[in-house]
Amino acid sequence: MSATALATPPAVQAAGGDVTIEVVTTPAGRRAFLDLPYRAYRDLPTWRAPLRLERSAQISPKHNPALARMDHALMLARRGPEVVGRISAMVNPAHLAVHGDATGQFGFLDTLGPDPAAVAALTAAAEDWLRARGMARITGPFNFSVNEECGLLVEGFDSPPMLMMPHGRPDYAAALDGCGYAKAIDLYAFLHDFGETYSAPEKVQKWKAAFLRDPALSVRPLDMKNFTADITLVMDIFNDAWSQNWGFVPFSADQISTMAQELKPLIRADALWIAMIRGEPAGFTLLLPDLNELTQGLDGRLLPFGWARLLWGLKVRGARRARLPLAGLRRKFHKTRQGMLAMTGSCESAFAAQHARGIRQIEASWILETNRDLLNLVALYDMPRYKTYRIFEKAL
Repeated sequence: MSATALATPPAVQAAGGDVTIEVVTTPAGRRAFLDLPYRAYRDLPTWRAPLRLERSAQISPKHNPALARMDHALMLARRGPEVVGRISAMVNPAHLAVHGDATGQFGFLDTLGPDPAAVAALTAAAEDWLRARGMARITGPFNFSVNEECGLLVEGFDSPPMLMMPHGRPDYAAALDGCGYAKAIDLYAFLHDFGETYSAPEKVQKWKAAFLRDPALSVRPLDMKNFTADITLVMDIFNDAWSQNWGFVPFSADQISTMAQELKPLIRADALWIAMIRGEPAGFTLLLPDLNELTQGLDGRLLPFGWARLLWGLKVRGARRARLPLAGLRRKFHKTRQGMLAMTGSCESAFAAQHARGIRQIEASWILETNRDLLNLVALYDMPRYKTYRIFEKAL
């Protein structure tokens, strides 16, 4: 059900009287919602414009199966006729089914410039919208869920974001603090520079040697002939691996199917490695090329010549940066030696194969500050933490 069809005041007067909030109900409003970050951040040297086609699909229930099941609203802030900010509010039934905590979410919080009044008006409207639907707590930002872009960047503004990671300005955190929000949890991004010659740290080499000595352990790359089946397999591992983590919401079958379709043009067989323990698929490591590197300067537009540039970048030049967005180990192997060795084997296979293709930097993101297993894995590679994203919360 679309929230825009529900009884919501079309405009809410903000404190101070100069900002109004409206719920998006028209194609023009959706275009304004989509365009705002390009207006807000295009002059920031470290911002990277996401593809507009992908952004449009993300806010479309027809193309985003997770959104299709959410009660949600897209909202705009205006100062006079000018759109100066945006936000979304969502009630996610998948989250409520797992956590039962009467918590709704906000996302897509952006303003044209530092504007605490607009942030206050936008969050107040999102809070009111969630209260009207029985929610007792709000968390965010999520665009639209924990399985999509999430977190507010609070450290690491001096470098550009990688594929499907948010960016923004330092003023948002203070503005949310001023609206009564507090930290719920932090998400970390780590960056490793492999240099021109691939060499794993000594600690990793020891773990890899132990992996190779154990006849119960093996790894294999993605089987492109059985692409959908392998993506379904690794997402089943992911759902199991992450099921006890903060904020977990499982990927549904239709989300996995959509993900498989979206990944196929980007992924090569040697970018996804599945770890086996005694013949059982136990863990995996997935690397994706950083499209933000390849589309820089396009302002998010693929027409008229952006497609050619993107395809040339992917197929001919290749990216030099990649992101590790998904990895996981079945829970029954957590905190076991064989589990750690299996994940080392899959990581090493993925890292070495992508280095051979020209990748020189890899970002591991995002990782919960409480996820000791993944934090221990990145520690093996001496990866420095270079960005921190924060989830905020507030009682309603």
